[in-house]
Amino acid sequence: MGIGFVMLFHLIIILILSSIIAIIGGLITAFFSKEKKKRKILLAFLAPFVGFYTLYFCAIIGSSIVSEKKNIDIGFGDCWYVPLENDCQLLFIDLPEQSSIEKNGQTVVSSISGIRENGNYVLGKTDNSKYFSFNTKNNVLKEFNNERELLHFSSMKELKLVDTFDFYSTRYKEIAGNWFIVVGVISLIISISVIYLLKLIIAI
Repeated sequence: MGIGFVMLFHLIIILILSSIIAIIGGLITAFFSKEKKKRKILLAFLAPFVGFYTLYFCAIIGSSIVSEKKNIDIGFGDCWYVPLENDCQLLFIDLPEQSSIEKNGQTVVSSISGIRENGNYVLGKTDNSKYFSFNTKNNVLKEFNNERELLHFSSMKELKLVDTFDFYSTRYKEIAGNWFIVVGVISLIISISVIYLLKLIIAI
């Protein structure tokens, strides 16, 4: 599912949630308020829409900035990726099983089931039980029929491949750190500030 459809789904969910809260909040305000009743009802009705949509769009903008700076995906959609050495990236499209290594927009090797990095080398295994070594510095790809051949080529005692999605998850957390949490906190502060501004405009 593309990022556009994901955002549309999110916006619809926010609309439904905001509507429910707005109706309940408006009814409670109408029942208990005595002074400036109409203005308070208007604020109670508008605040959920303004607050949630402000929070959502601020989070999207902030997450996009982090994604651009850190070269990681925004966190939803049908494409996930993390950087590897020398301008390469591990990329997933639609499903975790559809994984590949790309460099400069070109697919180097696809259908990867296991992977590890060793300096400038990316070592791995594909879904058809073939093994590979990709030198990310000089762009040389070598393929092997079994693990023994790859170990001999790489002069390693153990291969210790990691499931590609586990590798992605670990690398994503390492790179993203707490940045998305920071974005969430800032977005929440902005959302609350906008609601407060709305209150001033309605002049309760």
